[in-house]
Amino acid sequence: MDLSNILGALTGNDAASAVAQNLKLDQKQVSSVITAALPSLLGAMQKNASTEAGAASLSQALGNHAVNAGNILGNLKGNDLTDGNKILSHIFGGNLSNVLGGISKQTGVASNSVSSILASIAPSLLALLGKGQQTNGVNAAGLAGMLGALLGGGQQQSSGLGSILGGLGSIFGK
Repeated sequence: MDLSNILGALTGNDAASAVAQNLKLDQKQVSSVITAALPSLLGAMQKNASTEAGAASLSQALGNHAVNAGNILGNLKGNDLTDGNKILSHIFGGNLSNVLGGISKQTGVASNSVSSILASIAPSLLALLGKGQQTNGVNAAGLAGMLGALLGGGQQQSSGLGSILGGLGSIFGK
């Protein structure tokens, strides 16, 4: 399983449905927010991983969450929003409210709902990325490159997030 398949598990209808059910939100809104937020989440993690200290911290977080990668749907149905909010604060730092506002504006979903959706998926995203990191043997120094490849800027073009997001229209349009 490559990284695009791992991330596909987070953006599929079952995952969006689990988050929507848990938060009592519309599944299309959840899907819209997840689709809009993934590039921002991965980009911010890539930026954080561009320093030695940031890469080490992210690598540790991914490793800690990777043990939960086996049951993503179960995790999404009962994710701890407190953990997710901490993750978002680490990823975005002082820019969190701006990011939430931007995604809210882009999707038409209220900022507090965007925050809850992202807090719900953040632990699972780290678990999936951690599993991908382990599967592909990526060390802390290689995290920025791995995340860049997911965003479509790396050599692993078949693993680009752009191809994942390009295919989401058909998934979410159902």
